[in-house]
Amino acid sequence: MIRFPDDEPRPALTLPSRIGWQIYYSEIIFCDPPCLVLQAVPEFAGGSHDLAQRGIVWDVFALIESIKHPGAHQVLTADCGYAPDVYIEERVLISHPDHNTVIWDLDITGLRPALGKTLIGDHEGFVRLVFVREQYETDIRALVRALQQAGRGPVPVTALDSCTHGLQRLLAGYPACDSLPVDELEPNIKGMALERLLELDASEPWPRTPL
Repeated sequence: MIRFPDDEPRPALTLPSRIGWQIYYSEIIFCDPPCLVLQAVPEFAGGSHDLAQRGIVWDVFALIESIKHPGAHQVLTADCGYAPDVYIEERVLISHPDHNTVIWDLDITGLRPALGKTLIGDHEGFVRLVFVREQYETDIRALVRALQQAGRGPVPVTALDSCTHGLQRLLAGYPACDSLPVDELEPNIKGMALERLLELDASEPWPRTPL
């Protein structure tokens, strides 16, 4: 049971959670040859189910940093990398209360676009997500590997979602094109995100470090 000091703000809701995702090819870039934009769409307890349509993605590098040290992390952001573009006004406050636990505090107002309708309609303040640290790290490593596999391509055209921007243009104008390489990972805040992703070793130690 989580106990709160008398003067500590209490969450509106506390939920056990895991890091989940959907691999999503959001857009076709019509260069020579055409190529794809890759994203990881977030899945977590209390999260909205239409984040791909809202342009909200995981920042995998921020997730890795959240393993290494506590703090305010922009793990949920816009596909362009600028969170306010999707009306996300707060970072996720992540703490490591002990060696076995990771806690996220999500401000309901500041993270409203990423949260499910039940949370934003029925609660105020913040929602607390509780992760088992070992599983948290395992899930993030699995996400890195999934993105690496997806990013190495090529991706069959038949595997693309009907919502992939530019798909109809591709089908109409490039009938001989049956697969596409991946050219970009979003968000691409610091540049070369796909290249940096592919260089990661998902098996290397990610030790916890002080702020």
